[in-house]
Amino acid sequence: MRFLKWYFLQKCNFTKDENLYFRFFSELSLFLHRHSIRYDDWYGVIIFGSRSLEPSNLKIHRSLLAGDQVRRVYLDELGDVQQQPLGLGLMLLTIKEDTEAIETAKFLLAEARKQSEAAIIDLITTIIVYKFKKFSRKEIITMLGLDLEEPRAIQEAKEEGRGEEALSIVLKQLKRRLGNIPDELLSQVQRLSLVQIEDLCDMLLDFATVADLEGWLQQQ
Repeated sequence: MRFLKWYFLQKCNFTKDENLYFRFFSELSLFLHRHSIRYDDWYGVIIFGSRSLEPSNLKIHRSLLAGDQVRRVYLDELGDVQQQPLGLGLMLLTIKEDTEAIETAKFLLAEARKQSEAAIIDLITTIIVYKFKKFSRKEIITMLGLDLEEPRAIQEAKEEGRGEEALSIVLKQLKRRLGNIPDELLSQVQRLSLVQIEDLCDMLLDFATVADLEGWLQQQ
């Protein structure tokens, strides 16, 4: 038999969700029902940006929440990021603002380098890019004291000449950065050559709005 660890991270933008506990326990129960042969015990961790984001009505779930199988973590109550493991430090970075976020990112980058955690370095830089959308690539490089490289997945796709995969990754990155993109612009991106896709990879971190993408496409 195996022991199931069930993690729930309250949404990355840390908005309040009154139905979170309903989803947490219902999805957990359904999963255990479907895999009852594999698991004979479980432990759950629910992570909030702050206590204020926890659902207001706890009464209906009080016995489950009071037991020893569920732990609730409030990131803003964990204390100094320098005293936390890298994984928790990464989550703490998501709730930091302005100068504090930059200083936290610099510390985590230094720790990730010491531990040769390339994946953590990629995540740190991605979080900062999305936090500071108004800043250009060069400004972010200066703030972090780091050469902000394009996502590793894009590098690998380009190196192996997988044009379709590179295009798919670029489209995902654009949607994450800019949100909803008009179909007309998406069609233009899909018609780009591999060389143009590579150029777009280099430029997309500088885009703050859909208009930036549109302007770049007009120049192609």
